[in-house]
Amino acid sequence: MMDPLKKQLKPVATYSNPDLQKDQVYSDNRDKSGIYRWTNKINGKFYIGSAVNLSRRLAYYYSKKHMESTLKKGKSAIYSSIINYGLSNFKLEILEYCSAENCIKLEQIYLDFFKPEYNILKISGSPLGGGG
Repeated sequence: MMDPLKKQLKPVATYSNPDLQKDQVYSDNRDKSGIYRWTNKINGKFYIGSAVNLSRRLAYYYSKKHMESTLKKGKSAIYSSIINYGLSNFKLEILEYCSAENCIKLEQIYLDFFKPEYNILKISGSPLGGGG
C-alpha cells in the first residue's frame, strides 16, 4: 500500500517530457539549488539527487557523451537507464528548492524516506553524486 506521505508530496515543478522541455528545464532552474527526481515512466524506478546549481547538474542528463564517459569510470544506474530507455521515457520533477547549505541534508531525508532504486549510493553528498 502506498504511504500517504508519499502520495502527498507535491513537486514544485514537473516536466513530463523533459526530452522536449530542455530549454524550459534550464531556464526555470537557472541559479537555483534544490532536490530533483528522475522517474522511469516504464518501470516506475527513480533517482533522487540534489544540486547547488540545478540547471548545470541537469545538463549532465542531456549529454549522452557525459553519461557514457561517467559510465566508463564507474557505475551509475540512472545514467545507464536513461541511455537504455531514452530520456523520453523519463519524467523530471523538482521536489523542492532550497538554500545551497541545506541541499545535502534535504537530499538525505528524501533518500531515507523514498529509498530510490536508481541511487546506488545511499548517502547524500558523495563525490559520485551526479548519477551515483
